[in-house]
Amino acid sequence: MTALQKALDDSVPLSELERANRQYTELTIKYRDVLQRDSCLIQRSTNLQHLQSENDSLQEQISAMIKELEITKEKLNTLEQAWEKVNTVGAETGLDKEGKATINNEMVSAARRITTLEMKELNERQRAEHAHKMYEHVRNSLKHVEERNLELESKFAEVGNLKRRRKNV
Repeated sequence: MTALQKALDDSVPLSELERANRQYTELTIKYRDVLQRDSCLIQRSTNLQHLQSENDSLQEQISAMIKELEITKEKLNTLEQAWEKVNTVGAETGLDKEGKATINNEMVSAARRITTLEMKELNERQRAEHAHKMYEHVRNSLKHVEERNLELESKFAEVGNLKRRRKNV
C-alpha cells in the first residue's frame, strides 16, 4: 500500500499532464513553422544567388556588346570619312570615271585592311577578357581551396587534441 501511495504522490495530476501536452503540441507547431520559414528563406536565398549570377552574366554580355557597337561605330565613321574624302578629291580634281574607280578600289582595299586590323584587335580584346575572367576564376578557386585547407587543418588539430586528451584520461 505504501508503495502505491508513494507512486501516487510522485505522479503528476492529470490537469498538469494535459497542460504539458498542450504546451508540447504548441511548441511542435511553432517549431514546424520555423522550419518551414527557414526552408523558404533558404530557397529564396538560393534563387537570389542564381538570379544574381545570371544578372552578372547578362551585364558582362551587355558590356561586350557595347564594346562591339563602339568598334562598329568607329569603323563606320572611318569609312564615311574615307568616302567623303574620295568624293571631295574626285570632285575637286575633276577625275574621270576611271580615276574615280581606281580611287574607289583603293578605298575598298584600305577599308578591308582596316576591317581586318579591327577584327584582329577585337579578337585580341576578347582573348584578353577571357584570360582575365579565367584568371579571376582560378584565383577565386584557389582562395576557396586555401580556406578549405585552413578549415581542415584546424579540424585535424582539434581531432589530434581530442585524441591526446582521451589518452591522458
